[in-house]
Amino acid sequence: MRVAVIHHRCRDDVALDSVALAESIGSACAHGAAVVVCPRIPVLAGMPPHERKHLLQTVQECAGGTALLMPFTHADNSEHRIAVTPLGLTSLAAGDVCLNPDTARMAREAGVHAVVWRPGAESELQAEAIIEYVLRCAPALAGLVVLAECTGSSAHLGQSGTSAIVLFGELVAESAGAEDEILYAEVEGAWEASEQDLALPELPPLLAQRLAVHEGRRASVEYPWDLS
Repeated sequence: MRVAVIHHRCRDDVALDSVALAESIGSACAHGAAVVVCPRIPVLAGMPPHERKHLLQTVQECAGGTALLMPFTHADNSEHRIAVTPLGLTSLAAGDVCLNPDTARMAREAGVHAVVWRPGAESELQAEAIIEYVLRCAPALAGLVVLAECTGSSAHLGQSGTSAIVLFGELVAESAGAEDEILYAEVEGAWEASEQDLALPELPPLLAQRLAVHEGRRASVEYPWDLS
């Protein structure tokens, strides 16, 4: 089964971002994707319900019979859920929730087959730290781990991300580019690959600092310089 992950360049305009997303979905379907994973695009996540419904109808028409994994969050970034998707039992999370160690623990305890996270890196350094963290987590979480991110927003934080597909603990596709891109991977049998006896890694200090800042507290670090 071919999985496609859309790496989206933000236009900060509902109409332009909608068109670009629909075009990327159409292209992924034309290239044989059975499942398309979309990032959380800020201007679209905050759309009024009637506009959101119209957008979903538009992209579903572009997708034909292809399954779409669209973000489930709206204006907030506070949700984590475990749901059955075409990838099997899947951990779905966005924003800071992806970086909360409890999220990885819950996904592991649930025995998920796949992980689809949209953390929203706020800088290139955060994006690098997220990739490193996910690569260390992946063998203990699921055979398939996906990061779907955006880049290029001038109006929103969380748009310096790196999109990636991690299969059997190996990085098989990645984009940190400044333009639209679609990542592909063939994932047959990926959901049998998690190693439940492996320990989950600690969150890197840079990401722990991000959580602390967003939660209004100060993170303790083991080295003398301040990350704020």
